Amino acid sequence: MAKSIVGALALASLPSALAFRNTSPYFLFSTADLNVPSDGADVSRANAVVDQMASVLEGCPTKTYFVVRQNGVSSADFSDARRSAPRLASHLSGKSEYVKSTMVVPEVIEENFTAAAMSKYLQSKCGAEVLSEDATASHSDKQRIVEVTFTAPHADKDLRPAELEQRDAELQKLISTHADFEDFTVIYTSTPQTTFQSEHPPYEMESPFGGAGQMELKRDLSSHKRDLSSHKRAVTSKAGLFERYQYFTPGLFMGIFAIVPLFLIVLVGVKALLSLEVSYFAFSKEMGPTAQRQQK
Repeated sequence: MAKSIVGALALASLPSALAFRNTSPYFLFSTADLNVPSDGADVSRANAVVDQMASVLEGCPTKTYFVVRQNGVSSADFSDARRSAPRLASHLSGKSEYVKSTMVVPEVIEENFTAAAMSKYLQSKCGAEVLSEDATASHSDKQRIVEVTFTAPHADKDLRPAELEQRDAELQKLISTHADFEDFTVIYTSTPQTTFQSEHPPYEMESPFGGAGQMELKRDLSSHKRDLSSHKRAVTSKAGLFERYQYFTPGLFMGIFAIVPLFLIVLVGVKALLSLEVSYFAFSKEMGPTAQRQQK
């Protein structure tokens, strides 16, 4: 069952922090009814993709093979395929009336996955002859290979979709010229972006106004600060008494919690003293015969 390019390139919508490095996409579509596995992996190594491609094209099912090498791209470049590669998106999404089989691997690991290896395999397996891009259409019954190489698009992310769309149109024109949209297979390989392309954004020229704009910006910031401070004072003057001042500080709460048990201790002590009962005779002088004998 053909994969939709939108679903197949779901990994391209990942944040840049989670994006794969040293990987690039691989596409295949054909007018022949190929035995393409429906549960293909989104991330795969180059040797696994080559083995899978060899099993799919084992019987040399078509007459013309377009082996494309697109340098310096990633799956993120095809996340909006309707903009960057509308014709490729149409072929891979099943909207093309003459394409019957598709295969998509959004992330291919390792850089030894080259279009030259694909071309050599088809030459040895199918006995196909290699034609250049500008060669005239051949009407012989012998199978043929059209090798196409596209340079890396511009590093600026705003210019890349337009360049990829132009190359997509060039590939469509080659298919029309050499195969007339009949009996063909397109093997679309790519190489990942270089370290310089992925880590260094395009150079931007300095402002032609020099430091004047910066000085103006500083004056604006100071005025904003004054406005904020005046606004803060106005808000404070309108606030209530308990909003403007803090009465119950942490130290005050600690003092209250310390005074309460001490007050309870004093209260219990005073209550104990008040509960003592002593008769008045305990403090009077004894005047009886016993007291007189003790005095003698």
